[in-house]
Amino acid sequence: MAMQDQLTLYSLHGCPYCAIVRLRLGQLGLSYNLREQPAKRADRHEVIEVSGQETVPVLVIAREGKPDEVLADENDILRYLDEAYAPRSTAKDSEPWGEADGRALQSAVENLEDLGLQLQELAQGSALSGETDRANVLMAAAGHVTLAQRWAANQLASL
Repeated sequence: MAMQDQLTLYSLHGCPYCAIVRLRLGQLGLSYNLREQPAKRADRHEVIEVSGQETVPVLVIAREGKPDEVLADENDILRYLDEAYAPRSTAKDSEPWGEADGRALQSAVENLEDLGLQLQELAQGSALSGETDRANVLMAAAGHVTLAQRWAANQLASL
């Protein structure tokens, strides 16, 4: 590819799936426009307009002379980034992740595990103080973090 496509990432602060995509963009040294979305799904007008959905991450790929491509799933985004931008090796036994990537992934696994535990503790405290809605949101967030942590741990195990 002679030129990098123009990339725009629709993201949400604290979203573990978005964090994984941002980590990969950074690992690949890619520049991109970041469009942070509001926490309340109904207020995510920008991402709804480009993708038809409220969820993030969403990556919009703008290519000169072609229609924009919209990827609305973290797995599709990661696959695209690796296929389009990851360096190719001619060695038969090369790994898709390098040693530095392994260290970064190990750090992400540990950070996500800590974050999940912190969210669970906050949820328990909220439930005990009668803040049921807050407790439910925190537990849902903890569940998402756990899923992201498992994904990262599986990637690390495949190194």
